[in-house]
Amino acid sequence: MATMKRNPRSTRRKQKPTKKSVSRARTERGSGLSRLLADTLLANSSDTVFICSFDRREGIANCGFFGHSSAEIVKGGVDFILNITTPGTRKRLEQALDYLRSSGERVFNLSIEILPKHIHHPRHVQATLSPLFDQKRRVIGVHGVFRDVTAFLETEQALKESEARFLEIVESAHDLAWAMDQEGRWTYVNPAAAAIYGYKPEKLIGQSFKDIVHPDHVQNDWFIFQQVLNGKQFMLHETVHRCADGSERVMSFNIKPRMDKERNIIGAMGTARDITEQKQHQRQLEYFAEHDALTGLYNRHRFQNELERAVGRIGRGAPFHGLIYIDLDNFKYINDTVGHLAGDKLLVEVATVLKERLRHGDVLARFGGDEFTVLLQGIDAEKLRIAAESFCRLLAAQIFAHAANTFNLSASIGATLLDDLTAVSGDYLGQADLACTIAKSRGRNQFHIYEAADKSKAVMAADVGWANRIRNALENGDFTMHYQPILRVSDQRVAHYEALLRLRSDANNGELIAPWGFLPAAERFGLMHAIDHWVVTHVISRMGELSREDACPSMAINLSGSIFEDRKLLPIISEALQQYRVPPTRLIFEITEREAVSHFIDAKVFIGELKEMGCSIALDDFGSGFSSYRYLKMLPVDYLKIDGSFVQRLASEPTDQALVKSVNEVAHALGKQTIAEFVEDERALRLLRNYGVDYAQGYYLGQPTPTLVPGEAGDPPPH
Repeated sequence: MATMKRNPRSTRRKQKPTKKSVSRARTERGSGLSRLLADTLLANSSDTVFICSFDRREGIANCGFFGHSSAEIVKGGVDFILNITTPGTRKRLEQALDYLRSSGERVFNLSIEILPKHIHHPRHVQATLSPLFDQKRRVIGVHGVFRDVTAFLETEQALKESEARFLEIVESAHDLAWAMDQEGRWTYVNPAAAAIYGYKPEKLIGQSFKDIVHPDHVQNDWFIFQQVLNGKQFMLHETVHRCADGSERVMSFNIKPRMDKERNIIGAMGTARDITEQKQHQRQLEYFAEHDALTGLYNRHRFQNELERAVGRIGRGAPFHGLIYIDLDNFKYINDTVGHLAGDKLLVEVATVLKERLRHGDVLARFGGDEFTVLLQGIDAEKLRIAAESFCRLLAAQIFAHAANTFNLSASIGATLLDDLTAVSGDYLGQADLACTIAKSRGRNQFHIYEAADKSKAVMAADVGWANRIRNALENGDFTMHYQPILRVSDQRVAHYEALLRLRSDANNGELIAPWGFLPAAERFGLMHAIDHWVVTHVISRMGELSREDACPSMAINLSGSIFEDRKLLPIISEALQQYRVPPTRLIFEITEREAVSHFIDAKVFIGELKEMGCSIALDDFGSGFSSYRYLKMLPVDYLKIDGSFVQRLASEPTDQALVKSVNEVAHALGKQTIAEFVEDERALRLLRNYGVDYAQGYYLGQPTPTLVPGEAGDPPPH
């Protein structure tokens, strides 16, 4: 039997593991696991983390430390970290490390700056340093966590700069910026408070806003404040506050709830604007909308409203009223003899005399240039006759003195009874006007009470005569056009012309009759359409002749109030423009403010069609009613012609100056250009230039002439 050799290893007795060897194995396995865990944590950390011993024997770092590799960090250790720290913060890091080594305590929130490898600008870092101990609790290294806070600090700095800019804007604003607590006490006001109220901001802080509110507004303002505390916002809330000097300011507040971080309402905040001057300006405009600037009496617009209300009351059974129409005799003679200032003085004196004769409830107005109207409340026919005679005698007893001149006054007066037989206020005005005309025809200083037969006896004959003359003029060419230059105020060069209609007199003496002499009869006999057609065709044909000479100026053409009923006019305009080859952009059509507002819808459509052709639109006599302000934004007009009654006395009347200035500002705010009529002297022109009015027209700048001088816009006016 063969014997088998035993393997020497198999015969060696297996040794039993010792406690020391088991511990070492466990330590090695644990060390490997800890290293794996540390590597995992480092790789997934958003911060830069490194662990290194001071003797550089051990080290670990997650990948990338501001562009530096983990190998560089491990190799260089703490010295490497110090070397990439900016000089300005390196000392701070050295001191922190020295403290950590000596005390064994952690260092939190250390602010330093690290220089990235490929970027020239340092990064702001917030570091936390923790000591590493050996088994004997000796500090042998450091565990550092570095967080890049550059973006955070930049955002924080941008926010601070933004807040500083916002605070600077708020602190320098002219409007009031403010905040209140739930009790209505000011917690913040900007320096504008000093300019508005006369109080320094610190004086108001802690006080209730009710302390400076006018007593008439306290209850309503407190109600609004309570609504804000319930979550509502208010825009443009108007109230009245009292200032330190006792004056009152009208304030417009924007108010909203003030909230804390949890969105709980803790008070109110907002802005406020001092609108005192704006309100005064608005009241002034409202006053001038209803009052004559010279005499302070009601104007035509307000009187017509009062008359309409009176007619309405009579229709509901109220007592009869009386209407008196007063036309001063020889006013034109006085005005021409001693000048416009004397004429204005006379009108003021007459207004004062008439006003003193009124009873309570009677209405007096300056209806026109030298015309006054009186509405007498609760009067019968006999008392109306007595009143008319009384006014006639009153004015005849007046003597007007100016400088070395004296004049005896008188007036022609017409009157009519407002009964329940007529329902239209305009008819009553026509009756009183007619009665006044009859009184004047009897030799002046007379009065006449309207009778139903008056119209057929007197005016119809005159109207028929005018109507026949107008028809003959249309057939025989007795109408003619005059042209007045309109200048740019800035350089006094011609911008365009206005075409003005004239009627040749039958006397063959060269006398021309202005439109107001024959147009009223034309309106009554329905001849305005024919006149509009003649004017449009004649002016455009004349422009066509100048176009062939390359010298066609822009032209403004007046249209009557009957255009909105004339369906033929727009086709006639279009056909004439094509026939005579006139560019539509050369035409400006003028429509009066009163007609545009009275026929607003039709006017808007009519103007729109002219604009589609390429023509421009001017609103004539603007400011005479002021009712058109609310319509102005909706009317696509290009020019506003400021009513000449406000321009004639511009140099001497502060009220006219304020009015012209305000109309110009409103027009420019709406993107429209302005034209001032009736410019009669250099002082008025200078004021218009100062106000920024765009164009001017008047005898001082250029009189109407029958021949249109060829020339491009920009030429000096013809004289």
